[in-house]
Amino acid sequence: MDSQTYDVAILGAGIAGSTLAAILSRQGFRVLLLEKGAHPRFAVGEAMQPQSSMLLWILGERFDVPELQHLSCTQKILRHVTRNVGVKKTFGFLYHDEGQPQDPNKGHLLVPPPTPLASESHLFRSDIDHYVVKAAIKYGTDYRERTDVVDFELNDDGVVLRTAAGEEFRARYLCDGTGHKSLVAERMGLRPEVPPLRTQSRTIFTHMRGFQRYDDIMAPHERPGLTRGYYEGTLHHVIDGGWFWIIRFDNVPGSESDLTSVGLTLDMRKYPQRGIPPEQEFWEVVNRYPSIARHLQGAEVTRPWVGTGRLQFTATDSVGKRFFLLSHAHGFIDALYSRGMINTFETIHALAPRLIQALKDDDFDPARFEYPRKLQDAMLADNDRMVHNSFRSFANFETWNAFLRVWLINILFGDLRMFRVCLKYLESGDKADFALLDADPLPLEPAPGEDPLEDMRRFTDTTFDRWEAGEIDAEQAATLVFELLGRSPLPPIHPWGDPAAHHTDVLPEKLKQMIAWGKTEAKWPLNRWFDFDLKYLERLRPDEAA
Repeated sequence: MDSQTYDVAILGAGIAGSTLAAILSRQGFRVLLLEKGAHPRFAVGEAMQPQSSMLLWILGERFDVPELQHLSCTQKILRHVTRNVGVKKTFGFLYHDEGQPQDPNKGHLLVPPPTPLASESHLFRSDIDHYVVKAAIKYGTDYRERTDVVDFELNDDGVVLRTAAGEEFRARYLCDGTGHKSLVAERMGLRPEVPPLRTQSRTIFTHMRGFQRYDDIMAPHERPGLTRGYYEGTLHHVIDGGWFWIIRFDNVPGSESDLTSVGLTLDMRKYPQRGIPPEQEFWEVVNRYPSIARHLQGAEVTRPWVGTGRLQFTATDSVGKRFFLLSHAHGFIDALYSRGMINTFETIHALAPRLIQALKDDDFDPARFEYPRKLQDAMLADNDRMVHNSFRSFANFETWNAFLRVWLINILFGDLRMFRVCLKYLESGDKADFALLDADPLPLEPAPGEDPLEDMRRFTDTTFDRWEAGEIDAEQAATLVFELLGRSPLPPIHPWGDPAAHHTDVLPEKLKQMIAWGKTEAKWPLNRWFDFDLKYLERLRPDEAA
């Protein structure tokens, strides 16, 4: 096998590399998947979003890899993959003032609409990543773990990889799915020492067991009273200068896990590194906030603490002569809003058909990969803007209360974009319809006045710049954002401009109301996302429904 020339060599058997390996092997290509470590192994990036779940459904359907569709729904994971999984039926955000018990009037609970296509989960990545590796092997991938690639050559006729053990492998094309320490990015001089990104954050994390659900420490009258609770999804404790994640793997019937992923991400401008152990710093911050301390009371740590330096990095390019940097080798911002897996799977969706055609044509001109290159750059820049403004808004509840709605309306339309393409495919049965995603405008691309959602993001960014410069105060900044929300042409499923309306439960009737608005009242360009017919959901087989 060592003398064989593979079609594609992939560095890194995380969820990105193994997903691409499974897709390419399923299409009949010779794939080499090289992993420096071994599976099963710990990984973060555990919370799904509707978009990431639907992208897995799309990838599985478009490329005939049912194992990917098994990851698009909690019940399918329980049935086909692992009993260690949680459910994510809510986004919960609780704002805390230092030294004070959490005020329930400073909380937000968001319940997204259910769909029969996919559902969101909390992924126990040790099990999930190993499952995708095994799927790639099943379809013919040659998988080598504990294989440390230390050098490579990019030639006119292919790629040569050399390992620390003296092995040599050859391939026609190279994909790097490793991460920040990407060998390709380093050797090609693509990793700037100081990334041109505005977000500056670091994180501390571990897995725990043995502490209460937050809903159980709230008085009954303090709970939002929606169809779902905080514990049924990803809970965020928000503070000035940072945010905690609470991702439970024990919150769905059928799960056999008793673990919870817990992390704290800090704005480095407000929390510079002090050289103290991560566990010590974590509890120092927790103990400033009585309700967070009460929530984590009795927690038992089950794995070593990890403390990082600055999380943000990028590459000056993701495409070159016979190579492509997958999402987390190209760049990363922050775990806030669970964008990492969306970016990963959308990049693979853009790359895979172009790479398949390049392999068939034996033509790897970098120009063929211009769209996935532009897509990665745009998603990273947009995520940087969103997270940077989130950290700025954390300074007080009024600005956070306003900004969260800007994020929410954008995520709703992001979900709708994926949902629309799935329905168009169910209507036609033509897999070419999945390529409609490529025709959508990239983030930051619309000119002023072309897209009210992009105009809203830009306005908020500029308003927070003025606040940061001292031209206006926080209350004025929040008021300006709320006024824009109130006069913007948004679906009438929530009083967007009302600061007192915190919680959102998108019940089926609200989803129908949103679709009716989109088909009859919404103006261009927002109405373009509603050209589908819900009746085609009936085409799903029972085992496909979430």
